[in-house]
Amino acid sequence: MGAMTANANSLAQLASSGGFAISRTGAENYTKAIDKALVELGELRGTLNDLQQETRLGTSPDAIAMSKYNLENVTGGSGTIGIVPAIKQLITALTQARDALELATSDYEAVETDVSTRLKN
Repeated sequence: MGAMTANANSLAQLASSGGFAISRTGAENYTKAIDKALVELGELRGTLNDLQQETRLGTSPDAIAMSKYNLENVTGGSGTIGIVPAIKQLITALTQARDALELATSDYEAVETDVSTRLKN
């Protein structure tokens, strides 16, 4: 997840600096895929809330340890980022990538308009 977030940040920085441009047609499939992923990740909210509840496995030391282990895997803990934080990072990365595509599309259209105007003159 860290690498994906870093790549999305790089994409956003590249787009904001004018480092790349993409036509609306070219960006369309990427944007659709990102939007679909964001919708599906949004639909997981209820499940993620349920997962963050402590599991009731009993009162034995093993049950308590397993319940704690389950919760750490969901929320993050020793040696794991956790499912919920990882999904939040993924949502952030996808949102940044989508914003970068929108910016790059605008840049492309501005360049196209400028070139078209110059050719007409």
